[in-house]
Parts: sequence; structure tokens; C-alpha cells
Amino acid sequence: MSKLKTLDDYFAYSKTLSVIPAEDMAALLQHFKITIPIYVHRFVLRETIYSKVFQNKLYETYSDELKYRLRGYNEYSVFLLEKLITDFNLDFDAAKYKEIFFNFLFLNRDLYKLKNNFFDELEKLKYKYAVDFEKIKYENFKVLFEDIFFEPSGYLDGVSLKILKEVLVHTCTLGDLRGLGEKYGVKVPRRVNKSKLIAILEGRFRLSPQEAELLNDKSVLELEIYAKEKGFNISIDLKKSDMVEYIIFDLHLYHKEIIKDYHDYTIPLASDLDAVKIDTILFEGTDQDIPVTEDVVQPQPEIEVPDSLQEEEEFVPAAPIIEPIIEKPVPKVQKVEEIKEEELSEVVEPVEEEVVEPIIEVKPASEPKPVKKEEPKPIEETKEPVLEPVEEKKLEIAHKELVDVSQEEKELLDEKINQIIKKYKKRRRTRSWVTVLIFIAIIAVLGFVGYSYLYYINNGVPPFGIPVFW
Repeated sequence: MSKLKTLDDYFAYSKTLSVIPAEDMAALLQHFKITIPIYVHRFVLRETIYSKVFQNKLYETYSDELKYRLRGYNEYSVFLLEKLITDFNLDFDAAKYKEIFFNFLFLNRDLYKLKNNFFDELEKLKYKYAVDFEKIKYENFKVLFEDIFFEPSGYLDGVSLKILKEVLVHTCTLGDLRGLGEKYGVKVPRRVNKSKLIAILEGRFRLSPQEAELLNDKSVLELEIYAKEKGFNISIDLKKSDMVEYIIFDLHLYHKEIIKDYHDYTIPLASDLDAVKIDTILFEGTDQDIPVTEDVVQPQPEIEVPDSLQEEEEFVPAAPIIEPIIEKPVPKVQKVEEIKEEELSEVVEPVEEEVVEPIIEVKPASEPKPVKKEEPKPIEETKEPVLEPVEEKKLEIAHKELVDVSQEEKELLDEKINQIIKKYKKRRRTRSWVTVLIFIAIIAVLGFVGYSYLYYINNGVPPFGIPVFW
């Protein structure tokens, strides 16, 4: 529109568009083939409910654990934002969402190639309805935009895979992670078996089938140590970080190309004086995060102008007469089969522990260090990882009081050893009690037999003056 010259003009114009019903708004975007990445929807939804989530009166009712997790609110995934709306019965301000959305869309109008005819149709819709704002539940609002939002490569639930694990570990509970998995058709187990652990390592490190086959000869403890040597922490007893890893593995999201985000987010956001101010967490990728490939240039959305609009025909809102032009970009994730967990002799009872992510550079394609042997023998060069025998690994760990073993490996070994010692002592105490009971029973039987013998040889006279009880 020619009357919109500056950004302030566009932002002021957005306020007048809040009267447009969500159904007609979605139909207009679909008519112009405008699709929006889910991370944009996450940003708009986050800012829409911010003042309600951090309202002083409601914030005081939160548990300390939730207050801690809310420090990562700026990176909350769509699932967590929607869960806040459901758990605390927050009113969805559709008018505020529309204003923020149009502000964002106009700020990035060049990226979406918005033309005058798009603004003309907005103008028609604006004057078609009364000033009253629409009241709509978030669940109904979300259904209308299912064909508009899509998940680009390198993202899950609106969060970049570069920081996904760090974000979810700090913002989710164990139940939240299982709920996130269910949203995408993944049933997250409490623990995984050895074969599944090998499959995760194979996917994360891009191991060849031959390299993965060699891992079958290792025990679970050795597989965990093998992963640590490559700078990666994982256990068959799934903690938070392991649960995120399992979801990524099940959805085949390892080594995905990340579409770089070129959107501008500097839109005006109203500040609520009643909202609580908190210290936020700035998340950065670590060596434990999901491996991805280099960023690639984001293809700009292809927005075709319909012939009907080029001929200046009147645009008729509401979906019945407008057929969907694009298919839903969001892929349907089929529900995986429930994993059958195997009982392994190496498994110990799961222990709750905090996730401590060591800062170690991940080198997926690197080879494990070969073991130096006393007898120098030429080692044939090979690109396959050198997998040491079990006996040789045990000798290496025991050598020089674990000098060559990292601190994390020592802690893991100490934990496993302590569990074994506890089980051994428990069995030993059980055997001791059983032995004492058997001994007492034998003494009682011998005493009974001796008493009976003396009783009968004395012609019925109780021996030692002890009366007969039978």
C-alpha cells in the first residue's frame, strides 16, 4: 500500500488488522501460498502469552523447580508453551497474537515478497468486520493454521538442533520429554538394550556396518566408555539428555542440514509492568548437542500471485470456496513399535543424577587411540576404529591406578563397582542369616531327639526335671 512508508506505519496498521477472524486470516495466507516456519510461530506465541505466564500473582504459585526451568523461557519449544496454556488455563489473546504476527510479517515483507495486492485484500477484510475482537481457544486457533506452519530442516518443535539438547535438559521434566516424544510418535523407554545403544552410536558417529558389527563384542560398560572416548555421554538407563538423544535417533534427525534463519525479529513488544523480571539463560551449542551439517542458504518462500488477483477479481475469504493450494509441509511421523527391553547382566538400578555435560570436542569421524603395547609391532593402517579386546581394556584401566582414564570414566567405573559391592554384601548377609537359621533348626531337632531318648530309657521320668509337652 502506498500510504505505508515507514516501519511505524506498518506497525500501526497491524493494530487495525486484529479484527480479522483467524479463519479468514489463515485462508488469505493459504491463498497467497505463504507458509511460516514453526520457529516463527513459537516466537509469536511466546510473546503473546509472556505477560500471563509471568504475572506476579500466578508466578508466586509456581514451584521452585518450575521457576528454575522458566529461566529458559525464551527458548521454550512449542510443546512447552502449549503445555503452559493447558496446565494453567491461560486465556489465549488472539488479537495480540495477530498484531505480533502481522508486525513480524510486515517487517520481513521482502523475504515473503509481499505485494500491494496482498495489502489490498487485508484492507477489504479489515472493513468487512466489526471492531469487536475475536474470542477463540488456542486449540481451535491452531487447527486453522495447520496448513500454514511447517518444520524446516534442522529444527524440532521450533528449536534448532544446534542447541536442542541443552534447551530441553534445562526446560523439561522427564514427563515433558515423554510427552514431546508422543507428540512426534516416539515412545521413549526408561532404558534401552545393548543393540539399541549400538544403533544410537552408529547413527551419531556415522559408523559403517562393519564398525557397528565390531561393537557387538563389547559389553554395555565398554560401549559407554567407547562413547566417552569419542566425547559423548550416554547410558542405557535414560536420563534427560539420553531421552533427547533417543527421540532424535528415532526420528532420524542426525546430521541434518540446518536452514539458516534470516528473519528479522526486532518488532515492538509491549512491556507489562505487572510481569515478573527474571534472569534468562543464554543457550549455546555444546559438544553433547545433536550433530548437524553446515548451515545452508535458506530458500526464500516462493509466493505466487494468483491469476485471479492479477486480474483484480474480488478475493472471497473463508475456506469453502478456496481449495488448498499446497499440501501440508509437516511430515506425518508414524508411531514406532514399542521397544522390547532386554534384561542385561550389566544393568544396574537407575540412579537419579544431575546431567553434567563435559566440554569435550566431538570428532565423529575420528579414530580411537591405539593402545601402546610393550612389544613394538608394526600396526597396519586402517580407517576402521581399533577395537581392543576386553582383557586388554581391563589391564589398561587398572594400569597406574587409572592414570590414562578420564575423570568421567573413573566416576562411571566407581559407580558400577559400588553397585556390584552392595549387591555382593546383600547376598552375603542373606546367606549368613540362612546359615544361622539352619544351624538353630539342627540344634532344635537334635535336642528334641536327645530329650525323647532320655525320657523313654528312664521309664517316663522327665530328664533334668523338664516336663513333657506332648
